[in-house]
Amino acid sequence: ALVDVAPKLRAPWLGLFGDLDKGIPVEDVERLRAAAATSGQPTEIVRYPDAGHGFHCDVRESYHPDSAADAWSRTLQWFDRYLLGG
Repeated sequence: ALVDVAPKLRAPWLGLFGDLDKGIPVEDVERLRAAAATSGQPTEIVRYPDAGHGFHCDVRESYHPDSAADAWSRTLQWFDRYLLGG
């Protein structure tokens, strides 16, 4: 479903995905990347090869500290750039 709406994005979009997420195959993430790139909006998709679903939640088994730290840093930079006008 996201692939269908991604070309219609009307705001910058950051997507953070774990390659080990069984519910979102890497092929789907790459299709989403291509679709979002046609939106005319700034988009960035980051894949974490050693992370699964919920890799940022520190109370889950799937927590991956290195990926979570990088994702958080990217999120804050994204907010600064696109929400605060940094």
